[in-house]
Amino acid sequence: MSTRVASFGTWNSPLTAHIATANYVSFSELIVDGSDLYFLELRPHEGGRTTLNVRSQQGNIVEVTPAPWNVRTKVHEYGGSSYTVANGLVYFVNAEDQDIYCIDNRSKDTPQQITNSGNTERFANLVHDPNRGRLICVRESHLNDQVLNDLVQIDVSNGECRVLHQAHDFYGQPKLSPCGNRIAFLAWDLPHMPWDSTLLHVANFTENGELGHSFQVAGGTNESIFQPEWMSADQLIFVSDRNGFWNLYQFDGSRTSVIVEDQAEYGLPLWVLDMRSYVTWGNNRVIAVRKSIEETSLVAIDCTSGRVDSINRDYCSYSSLTRYQEGFVFIGGSTSRLTSIVRLKFGNGDAKHLVEPGKRPLSLGCISEAEQVSYYNQRDQVVYANFYPPTNDEYTAPEGEQPPLLVLSHGGPTSHSNASFRFHVQYFTSRGWAVLDVNYGGSTGFGREYRNRLLNNWGIVDVEDCEAGVRHLVNLGRVDSDRVAIRGGSAGGYTTLCALTSSSTFKAGSSLYGVADVRALAQDTHKFESRYMDSLIPADQMDVRSPINHIDKFSVPVIFYQGMEDRVVPPNQTESMYEALSQKGITTAMFLFEGEGHGFRAAENVRTVLETELIFFSRVFGIEREDVDMSYFKTARLVNASW
Repeated sequence: MSTRVASFGTWNSPLTAHIATANYVSFSELIVDGSDLYFLELRPHEGGRTTLNVRSQQGNIVEVTPAPWNVRTKVHEYGGSSYTVANGLVYFVNAEDQDIYCIDNRSKDTPQQITNSGNTERFANLVHDPNRGRLICVRESHLNDQVLNDLVQIDVSNGECRVLHQAHDFYGQPKLSPCGNRIAFLAWDLPHMPWDSTLLHVANFTENGELGHSFQVAGGTNESIFQPEWMSADQLIFVSDRNGFWNLYQFDGSRTSVIVEDQAEYGLPLWVLDMRSYVTWGNNRVIAVRKSIEETSLVAIDCTSGRVDSINRDYCSYSSLTRYQEGFVFIGGSTSRLTSIVRLKFGNGDAKHLVEPGKRPLSLGCISEAEQVSYYNQRDQVVYANFYPPTNDEYTAPEGEQPPLLVLSHGGPTSHSNASFRFHVQYFTSRGWAVLDVNYGGSTGFGREYRNRLLNNWGIVDVEDCEAGVRHLVNLGRVDSDRVAIRGGSAGGYTTLCALTSSSTFKAGSSLYGVADVRALAQDTHKFESRYMDSLIPADQMDVRSPINHIDKFSVPVIFYQGMEDRVVPPNQTESMYEALSQKGITTAMFLFEGEGHGFRAAENVRTVLETELIFFSRVFGIEREDVDMSYFKTARLVNASW
């Protein structure tokens, strides 16, 4: 097939913003109940509503919570673990009022309200206790500007709520033992985040269902615990990073021992409460997600010998791992397929896609698959990133021309970017852009030492690592050093704004609900992250490292996107930056989305971001595209632009 010669950034792509957001959904929170597989489905085309579906053994999919029901908890603002199922009875948190409802999936009756908190309480980590006719869950109470978190029991017959444990600032991942007479749960206290210092407690239930004395199994200062699971009535499995990596451990009732000591990660940062990275299997095995520097894979682990055998390497992300039939299911992210719900039978390793979000809108010849790159920063530390070269089999660029580069700084900042197919990345690469997705120091997936690089250094190390990635690609002759943009959301937005004040590497920026004033954020943000800054930026450096205080150092165009209902990074952070840059005479645009929180869920808003970000960068870099539609800017505040 002949190809057309055209400059990078001007290529026409079959992936339009409309296609990227039309009826495509995303999945989360897999739960198996008998032969039925339940899962949440986020629907951007329905304004970002999340619904609960069930797939039968025969493959039929039925919606359990049709509109207007919206299954979503706001505990910690990020939520997660918003429903549970027991013998066809579904208990779920409704987004509008944050109360718990029950529906019998067998009768399809209208959901019945269990709790009635008047929008002052939120619930998550729902666990059904069949022995006592109750739910056990995490509760977050909002009363008189005070937020309290505790572990509670809820009588499903009348909604009565009673406290089980309340000695800590936060709770998560409660797990009942197989016989139901014991419970394991995580707890942590300010100023720590769960990936810094966590406690693992175990307690017995008394005859009346209250908690007896709880004792600490693991955790403490500088030890993060993740996902407790009962292998049996007396054997508890969990993940700890006490040796520098999130590895698997077991507690037999008297002592704790490591199952496998490995320079790889088997755990995750607990941003949302439903995270799972392994399942117990039989009497002595664990099926786990293993993340090493080289690859992410599924492995089988013998808990006695510590032997690790690879099962599957076909996906770059495995989440919500759950036992199912003769094997297990997971949400699998691939480099060239849309993220889907996948079943893997134990023994033969054959994978089957049970539920897919839609038909892939690009041919393989238009999909850019990530190349893992590593390079050294100015501290002589290795940094990891995923590089996506421009890819479109209908085009080639003029000889000697190098593509513009978009650098992505992920959120968190304690997070990780994998190489799964993402519409945003392909939207740029199929039009002739290169994309570099940086797992800067502070990212997870590379051990605690790598994660700790950001301590006291947020706004410095992350920026340096992004800059070093650009230098690496420029030295290899793979990108144009004069056309480099940077974008990020939330913490990544902060990295973006810091980079634009301290570096001449980046010629344009895009901040999505990014942090501009660190001190104001520390005073305004929600409880979960209220002390996060303590470990990332010294108190006497908060003003120095706030981009809003360095407007004089901004000299390149910036585009902003902000949800007006954001409780994590309040809208005033974005609005203050926009006003300051506007007054300085810098080309600046801002979109404010009503009804959106921390991250955008509605299709029309995601579509607006895709279109306008590309147009904005293209105009800044003088890239003349054929498909420019300036009508997308009609809802923006755009100033100091000559176009």
